[in-house]
Amino acid sequence: MLDGIDPWGLTGPDGLNSVAATFIGAAIILLAIGCVVGLVRWLGGKATRSSEGSTKGLKMAGAGLLGAVVLGSLGGAVQWGSSLGTDSLMPEAARPGQVVIDRKAPKTTCTAQVVRNFDDEDPRVTQSQRVAVVKEVSRGGLTVEPGEQVMTLKWYPTGTDCSAENTEAASGTEVEMRIYDTVAVGGSDEQVRKHTID
Repeated sequence: MLDGIDPWGLTGPDGLNSVAATFIGAAIILLAIGCVVGLVRWLGGKATRSSEGSTKGLKMAGAGLLGAVVLGSLGGAVQWGSSLGTDSLMPEAARPGQVVIDRKAPKTTCTAQVVRNFDDEDPRVTQSQRVAVVKEVSRGGLTVEPGEQVMTLKWYPTGTDCSAENTEAASGTEVEMRIYDTVAVGGSDEQVRKHTID
């Protein structure tokens, strides 16, 4: 998400280290100046026998020494935090790793649905042949009762053959059968039945 964002070349541990080095370098120069001024003031206080001047100079030199210790540890902390200590403090599960996306092949390679309209086929297919095709395509999931006539059958074939000759329906797809029930109570009835292939 943040790839390619590099303000002033400061991205990553190297950028952080260069900023820290600039600040620490400037602080060391100011620290050295403060220590020199403190020592000069202390020596001046000793030479003039001014206890106040020597005390202030000694305090200034002590503050400079304390500042050197703080800056020395700060530089080490920045270096350790930006490059050395990032992974070792993290739990194993939170450490950066490689993410591999393994895409599975699609369940069907055919994107168009095959439709067999049995009434329009030439030569005409018998009812028993239609029932056999329905059982084969639906893997026994759709049944045809006596008195029902199969009119159409729709499915998504699997593999590279996307024609009606391929009667193997793809897993996870729906097989749809339209029948005409000639013995329905109250007269003939057209129905649609569906089955999802496991």
